[in-house]
Amino acid sequence: MKGSYSYAEPATTEPPLADRYDSAEPVTWNGAQVYPLHQEVIGVSPTTVALTLRTAAPRPGVRSLGIGLGVDRGDVLLDGRRLRGVDVWSDAMAGGIELQVCPTEADAAITLTPVWVDASEATVSWTGNYGMLVTREPTMTVLHCSTGVGPPDFGELVVELTLAVTPPPPEPPTEASRYQNALYDLGVAMQSRGEEDQACQLWTQAAEFGHLAAAYDLGVVRYRRGDYGEAEHWWRTAASHGDARAMAGLAELLTRRGNASEARVWRAASAAESPR
Repeated sequence: MKGSYSYAEPATTEPPLADRYDSAEPVTWNGAQVYPLHQEVIGVSPTTVALTLRTAAPRPGVRSLGIGLGVDRGDVLLDGRRLRGVDVWSDAMAGGIELQVCPTEADAAITLTPVWVDASEATVSWTGNYGMLVTREPTMTVLHCSTGVGPPDFGELVVELTLAVTPPPPEPPTEASRYQNALYDLGVAMQSRGEEDQACQLWTQAAEFGHLAAAYDLGVVRYRRGDYGEAEHWWRTAASHGDARAMAGLAELLTRRGNASEARVWRAASAAESPR
């Protein structure tokens, strides 16, 4: 299996891995670097931490395997609560789980460590031959975890880790945006009834308040009617604020009017902004 370290080393007289750590730095085991924890600096941005189970093979006497997620200078948001850390068990990671981390300072970081539940139902970590091998794949980090039970076996728990900046929630609509949308929607209704001039009047009001779809639709109507100056004005207004459809329309119009060089710029911008 890709990226799996599912072998175990025979018992030796060497001290267990947990006794060899004296910091977050790795120790050398069979030529590999074994880490007591994995840390990622996330900075100031709210971050989504995704954990996905690749394999889980608990030893006899180990009831559950998981990853402990801790936050330094920040919190995990869970069910409306702010926590400094949370244990995520293999069954929760089976289909992938996303956790929201909210930094409280500029140098916030997360730490991840293997945890397990023993036969007495106690949650355990940092004992025995506990540790992680950390590998990198193109889109993720992979944590190969050994519990402290028995000789090292880094195939006991293998978890994929990805981080992404959490997109901000959408801004609530303002009174001005509600007014713009109402004007635009009324214009759409008027056009559907064949009253295009009235629709253009409403769209003009909405566009003057900054409604991009209204500016684009005005450009379409003016272009269709051959009023290229007005069409260029409204498409340029919307295009300059990132409307990909207006960029494409403006490129077509500029080509028709003989301005091929600027048309190429807007056509390229439209292709870059359009969803893939």
